[in-house]
Amino acid sequence: MTNNPVQMLQGLMASPAGQIFAAFRRGGNPVQLMQQMAGSSPQIAQALQIINGKSPQQLQQIATNMARERGLDVSQIMQGLGLGR
Repeated sequence: MTNNPVQMLQGLMASPAGQIFAAFRRGGNPVQLMQQMAGSSPQIAQALQIINGKSPQQLQQIATNMARERGLDVSQIMQGLGLGR
């Protein structure tokens, strides 16, 4: 696993997570896409369980903690994805 945010973003965009992010950027419903993917991906099913019923603040804290565990800065990731913070 790499700690290079650019390489991580490139890998992300080629993954199911990238598809979910693309749906979000297009204004689609990423949760709906995740529900469709959950049947064939245990990781997506687990992600749905984690986010279900969480507030935006709780989701932000989860993302921050996950990034920190991997030695990443959420601000860098968001900037790399073209999202302001």
